[in-house]
Amino acid sequence: MTLTLSHSTKRLLLSLLCLGLGIVYLFPYAWMVLTGFRSAVDTLSLRFIFEPTLEGFRSVLGDSIFRAYMLNSIIVSTLTTAVVLTVAAPAAFALAHLPIRGTGFLLFVLIVRMVPGIAILIPIYLVASRLGVLDTHGVLIVLYATFNLPFAIWLLRGFFCDVPGEIREAAIIDGCSELQVFLKIMLPLTSSGIVATGVFVFIAAWNEFLFALALTNSFASTAPLAMVAFRSEYGVQWPSIGAAAFIISTPVVLFAVVMQRFLVRGLTMGSVKG
Repeated sequence: MTLTLSHSTKRLLLSLLCLGLGIVYLFPYAWMVLTGFRSAVDTLSLRFIFEPTLEGFRSVLGDSIFRAYMLNSIIVSTLTTAVVLTVAAPAAFALAHLPIRGTGFLLFVLIVRMVPGIAILIPIYLVASRLGVLDTHGVLIVLYATFNLPFAIWLLRGFFCDVPGEIREAAIIDGCSELQVFLKIMLPLTSSGIVATGVFVFIAAWNEFLFALALTNSFASTAPLAMVAFRSEYGVQWPSIGAAAFIISTPVVLFAVVMQRFLVRGLTMGSVKG
């Protein structure tokens, strides 16, 4: 006997499934927000009903070190995104439309992207120490750009491949140079893909923790490291940790929401083109 479900029943089941997945994925974020508005006693007691308090936010926003770390994250993430897009866009254009052999290069950049940071952390630390660039914005920008560049090239190449080659050929016939084709034709046509790639790179740089922890001390430390300061030998300051996590994550969440249509396009089009 075959069980046949009506259309409304299927939609109901699908909605329940999506609701369940949404609860699973959003629960950690919701718990983090609740931690920022609860006292330490309420957090340790796992209470969902509590008297809200802003003590954690007052502690975090009044901390000059936390504000400095947030500024460092803004500087490093913004400059990393700018460097990556400046290098990745022409490289992706060349791989997509110019008569060069790029298959091996694409495989190489993907392999580089898959190398875990912990595997090369010690050599990078020794080189940075020898060059005297520890605890500087520059070392983080260079590293973040290096690790995000392969992904950006791979993603942007898909967007450039979406543009028909006939457009480039027609522009060349009309007397445009390759640079003019890239700047005046390809960049405007792939602007949504470039924005999507920039969002991914910015979020990756903003959330990076390992290299910032190992290569900075205080001057260039980024916002994720501020979370460590609220844990000491006297205990864990749960309200401050929750408030700091909320403040650090909120700009990225809002940024992703604003750029949602570009992100969806980047995931469904550019990233699957070969």
